[in-house]
Amino acid sequence: MLKLINAGPSPFGRKVMVALHEKSIPFKVEWDIPWHKDTVVTVHNPLQQLPILIADDGETVFESSYILEWIDTRFPEPPLTPSDPEARLEMGRFRVLSVGIMDALVRTNFEVSRPLEHQSQEWVQRHIRKINGGLAELDREIQDRNFVVGNELTLGDIEVGCVLGQLDFIAENIPPLKEFFAEHVPWRSDCKYLSRYADRLCQRPSFVASAPFMVDIDFASVIA
Repeated sequence: MLKLINAGPSPFGRKVMVALHEKSIPFKVEWDIPWHKDTVVTVHNPLQQLPILIADDGETVFESSYILEWIDTRFPEPPLTPSDPEARLEMGRFRVLSVGIMDALVRTNFEVSRPLEHQSQEWVQRHIRKINGGLAELDREIQDRNFVVGNELTLGDIEVGCVLGQLDFIAENIPPLKEFFAEHVPWRSDCKYLSRYADRLCQRPSFVASAPFMVDIDFASVIA
């Protein structure tokens, strides 16, 4: 059975869980916090980050977008990648936007968790522009589509859905980040198409089963 090493609040690990659930692939989860002294991350991933997927034969796979490709290659049914080359390119555009938004979101999270006197407001505002710009483009592209490409869920939907889910997770669970993002990233009110798309997607069993949860992480001490 596949083993996924993951962290409870991680949107990156959630992407992998959604894909595994969509394909009905049995797996077990080992929960880990990579900043803790007893983390196993350093044993399995030279980049020392989560998620990590370990195959039955011991093969270790890391970096969430690559893990998605690995899963769809090793377990091709049902496919999460369109067979048509043009559709694959279109899906890739949504994936790139999602990865860019997520990267800016993570960087912003850590920066605004610093003591105010140590924060770079130029850094924060630059990444807020990236987040809002990416969300606006997703909203423009998706409109009333049920899926980002075609009539079935793809890796593009998984990537987009998990970054939107992370924004909701922050808004519900992580003060003072929720106040900050409510003010600076009001995507639920500004991106009506995207908001409706997120509501539809989060009802899928794979997204319900992979919902993130809080763990005890002191962000201020992590970035101190």
